[in-house]
Formats: sequence, C-alpha cells, structure tokens
Amino acid sequence: MKSVLNRLAAAAVATVGVIGLMTPPAQAATVITAHLEIGFNTGVPAARTINLSVHVPMDEYDANGYLIHGGRIQVRFYGSDSGTDPVIYGPVTWYRGDYGLTAGPDGIRLDYGWEVPQGSFLNEDDSWVNNGDEVYIVAKFIDGDGATITAESNIEEGIY
Repeated sequence: MKSVLNRLAAAAVATVGVIGLMTPPAQAATVITAHLEIGFNTGVPAARTINLSVHVPMDEYDANGYLIHGGRIQVRFYGSDSGTDPVIYGPVTWYRGDYGLTAGPDGIRLDYGWEVPQGSFLNEDDSWVNNGDEVYIVAKFIDGDGATITAESNIEEGIY
C-alpha cells in the first residue's frame, strides 16, 4: 500500500512539473508605442479633436494580468519648443475599466479621443514671434510594482 501511495505521489509531482513546463512564463512589458492625432471639427462651435493611441504589445493573458494588478497608462502633453519642452497638460492616467483602455490578443491598448475648444491647452505658442503650435505626448506604462516604460509620439503641428 505504501509503495502505491509513493508511486501516486511521484506521478502527481511529475504531472505538475510537466504542466509547469508547458505554461509560458509571464511576458514582461518592454515595448510601448504612442501616436497623437489632432484634427479639426468644423462644426459650431469649432473645436479641436484629440485622438491618442498607445500600445503595449504582449499576449492577452499577460495584458489582463498587468491591468488586474494595477498596471496603467499615463499621458502628458508637451509643447515642442527649442531649448525646452514644457508640459502643457497632464498627467492623465487610465486604469483597468476606464473607457478606452483595453487588454486584447495583441496586448494593452489605449484608444481615446475627445474635443477641446479652440485656444485650449493645445495653443502652446501664442506670441508675435511664434504663433504655430507643436504638440506631442509622452505615454508611460506603469506596472503594478511601479516599473515603467515610456514612448514619445509624433509631433502634431498647427494653430490650435
């Protein structure tokens, strides 16, 4: 009887070991991309449309795990100026369950858009010398333990 129990215990340990080898390890978040698009709503009143797209590629299981355990995406807007790039808005942070932040088969995505009135924070250059605006975002993925990765978006230019 004792040898049967020992064999069953050994078989159980071997099965757990095989299952453990078959389970892929958690995928660390190491890459992030960010894209900013600023458009024009010509309706009345005229407004500027802002669309953010941030992507942290990984598998869906890990994406859900990161968000469940406190992972989040934080965005700051900057004015692109020679010498210094001042923060003009933010940080804005999206957490699990917030509109626009999803975990899917290709990883964590933030797709978010809204409108702001003309002359809002996007109007980062308003002088006689320089009236054109150059705006970009820095997106930061922060995991539940506080580790971060960041990406800088493209620069959108216009008179906002």
